[in-house]
Amino acid sequence: MALNLRTSARTGIVQAIITDAGSGAKLKLYNGTRPSGVGAVSGGNTLLATLTFGSTIGTASSGALDWDEAGATQSNGSHVNGTPTFVDITTSADAVVARVDIGAGAGNWQFTGTVATGQNVTLTSLVFTAGNA
Repeated sequence: MALNLRTSARTGIVQAIITDAGSGAKLKLYNGTRPSGVGAVSGGNTLLATLTFGSTIGTASSGALDWDEAGATQSNGSHVNGTPTFVDITTSADAVVARVDIGAGAGNWQFTGTVATGQNVTLTSLVFTAGNA
């Protein structure tokens, strides 16, 4: 199925993600096989790092969510060593709003390096674009 949306509709989608995530939203980086949909993470996955945002995760414009990278805080002492394979965008109460694969190719977020205990995860140029397929 092909679906194309005009820019205002795509912007509305990413604004809905921002609104649904709300204040105190989190990015939770996991390794292991990505669960389908946005259901619960299983015992086969390891939470590597949690980054928490203040009032908002970012802004919506031109069909994209531009993340507020500087607005993320983290406790790097609780990070677990490993390479993330997917990330959950959650509410402050850990309800999954969206799940994104990490890797190469369209629809994936790129991640360079690994998560390490005691080291901050650095976000640079993080954008979530609602696409036309």
